[in-house]
Amino acid sequence: MLVSLKWLRDYVSLPADLDIYDLAHRLTMASAEVDGIHRVGGEWDRALVVVGHVLDVQPHPNADRLRLATVDFGGDAPQQVVCGAPNLAVGQHIAFAREGAKVIDGHSGKPSVLKKGVIRGIESSGMVLSEMELGLSQNHEGIIVLPADAPVGTPLVDYLGDVILDVHVWPNRADMMSMTGVAREVAAIVGGTLSMPDSAYRESGGAASEAVTVRIDDPALCARYIATVIEGVTVGPSPEWLQARLRAAGMRPINNVVDVTNYVMLELGQPLHAFDLDKVAPSSKGEVGVRTAKPGETLRTLDGVERTLTADTLLITDASGPIALAGVMGGEATEVTADTKRILLESARFDPVSIRRTGTRLALRSEASARFERGLSPELALAASQRATQLLVEVAGGTARVGRVDAYPAPHVAPEVSITRARLDTVIGFHVPTSEVEAILTTLGFDLVRSDGDLADGGSAGGLFVARVPWWRTDISIPDDLAEEVVRLAGFDRLPATGMVGAIPAWEPAPILDLRNRLSDALVAAGLQEIISYSLTTTEVLERVIPREDLAVIRPLRLKNTQSADRELMRPTLRHSLLETVARNLNAGAEQVAIFEAARAFIPVRDGGHVLPEEHEQVTGALAGFEVDRWGRPTTRRLDFFDAKGALEVALGALGVTTAYVSHEEYGLLPGHVARLEAGGDAFGILGEVHPDTLDAFGIDAPVLLFEIDLARLLPHLPKRRATRSLSRFPAVTQDLAVVVDDSVTAGALRAIIEQSSLVVSASVFDVFKGGRLPAGKKSVALSIRYQAADRTLTSDDANKEQARILKRLEREFGAEQRT
Repeated sequence: MLVSLKWLRDYVSLPADLDIYDLAHRLTMASAEVDGIHRVGGEWDRALVVVGHVLDVQPHPNADRLRLATVDFGGDAPQQVVCGAPNLAVGQHIAFAREGAKVIDGHSGKPSVLKKGVIRGIESSGMVLSEMELGLSQNHEGIIVLPADAPVGTPLVDYLGDVILDVHVWPNRADMMSMTGVAREVAAIVGGTLSMPDSAYRESGGAASEAVTVRIDDPALCARYIATVIEGVTVGPSPEWLQARLRAAGMRPINNVVDVTNYVMLELGQPLHAFDLDKVAPSSKGEVGVRTAKPGETLRTLDGVERTLTADTLLITDASGPIALAGVMGGEATEVTADTKRILLESARFDPVSIRRTGTRLALRSEASARFERGLSPELALAASQRATQLLVEVAGGTARVGRVDAYPAPHVAPEVSITRARLDTVIGFHVPTSEVEAILTTLGFDLVRSDGDLADGGSAGGLFVARVPWWRTDISIPDDLAEEVVRLAGFDRLPATGMVGAIPAWEPAPILDLRNRLSDALVAAGLQEIISYSLTTTEVLERVIPREDLAVIRPLRLKNTQSADRELMRPTLRHSLLETVARNLNAGAEQVAIFEAARAFIPVRDGGHVLPEEHEQVTGALAGFEVDRWGRPTTRRLDFFDAKGALEVALGALGVTTAYVSHEEYGLLPGHVARLEAGGDAFGILGEVHPDTLDAFGIDAPVLLFEIDLARLLPHLPKRRATRSLSRFPAVTQDLAVVVDDSVTAGALRAIIEQSSLVVSASVFDVFKGGRLPAGKKSVALSIRYQAADRTLTSDDANKEQARILKRLEREFGAEQRT
């Protein structure tokens, strides 16, 4: 929220010598953080940039588009300058810069110093300024025309200068998204007198209800809708004072009708919309409806885009169908144009969740939707309607029909909130006298129904404050809200400084967290990168990795108030997150993706009458792309099952976990390319190649290997104490062994038998072959075996004898035959 100090003074009395930095600090401490202070005109030279008066305008003798302006700037004599602005006219009061002034170059957009020059044979040493040359906006189409009462010769910084506060408004403070809302806070902080804008206007002609009617289908989505009719308007530019206010708030002036709706939104905080009443379908007899979209409905919005509507989209309609997205954007068909003569002015209170969902889904976020999303009071709609109607009558020359159509199914009833003295003192941490509590709440607009806090001022327990909440404070509902109001104005600096008391909590072991960190470090050491993704997703995405029937049983937990249409379910798995990340990286041109995420999956569990999330700590990873060589360059070999298996073996081996890989089947993974991870006979995860159908669902056209580890199941199999042995100082002997076994025999089982030999340090598989001359149902597994003794140097004969014993055992256990 950009707050103009000059505009703010219209509503609250402030001293002329106000310390703006002190005000910003006090506003930050009590209400909303001031992110920045910008001085408009801070670089305008007081002597060289002034208010001027155009005395005469003559054509340039050597240029058709240039003219010669004689300007009185308050000096000894008027000055003649060359000007090309099309809106220059005799009698105007303008912004004038003399030679030596620093202005913004209208062509380069950079600061420059104004110098005397000759333009088409005519000397010119000054300039009649536009908004762009003053740094007020990008508008360079014409000069600034000041009001006729602007004093000639006055430094422009005194007339147009301003101080802008960039105020960060918290989401729960809808009332502070307006100048009057900020004025209420400032008045309470500095003790200034508050004055609200006048909204009286004259009515004439027939009743508004004769020209328009309103129908609300669901009061839960639209608590109030006010329609006012203004006739005989002339659409055109707004007066300079109105345009200046909008520019100060960071908005671009458009025309007087649109500018009034924006002005009132900034002033009071209520978004408004103006329809061309003559374009509302005549067959509707002026009836305006508020309802959700029907199947197949579309709407072309003011930005020229044809929008496809969903069943939860809240609309403003007439007999022909949708004419606006409620609270988000109007429709092109009923847009106010230069030919508009009759205005239907809308002022309403829409459901915040509905507005946010529509704005997010359609990627339409605006100043209006930002206010509706915070939750406005329905009482504000009337004040804004009256103020906007008054201004439209004033600046557009229209007349307002008598009364207004006010659909208000359930009028607002001001809630009463109470807090005990004991609770107040406990929450804020120090005692605030009852008289001060009463003054603070009254200053903030609360109506004190009961105040007997004096019963507790002497130190006794008791006393009660009951306050009726002002209609604009939609964020006040519980006792502690009152405590917050008191402490923020009483001052946080009054909190007493006390030392910490009590014993420092004893360290408590967190084995799952420790395992998660250790495994993450091990995977990084194995060459993978850790990612962090959203824990929220949608049913559509989950159906790509979980069978629909399983999802119906799991029923992932759904958020009540989602911030985004694609972030509504708490994920029961991490698989989709990894595959989405792989897809994005491969599409961005990554040659290799090797990633993992250590996070929680949320499994719904019924606890009595409630369904709560059971949090499962998981580590899920994915590998895709090509192998890279020692210089980091991609090769032509794609990563496969054994690359992922190797990375897992390195990581799990670092934890001291001996892992068995057992053939398995899993939804979304390719049959015959999936292994269940086991330790001590217990399953703790899976490893496999993702099924092509699943890859297609994520837009991936390359093989992807996926692994998933349940940390709670892995934890019991961590060794309590790591076994160690001395490194042999004698050299090792490496020999290869190829055996033919049944397809059902796993390479892991062969390795396990081989590594039981006292002379074998390690055995690794380097080839698995099927087909050729091998019988059906058979495969060849080739292993590299490393022999080493702790007390002597092994000879080739020693290794041959040990390998012969190993081969005999493999024959007994698996019916293996040596392949020659």
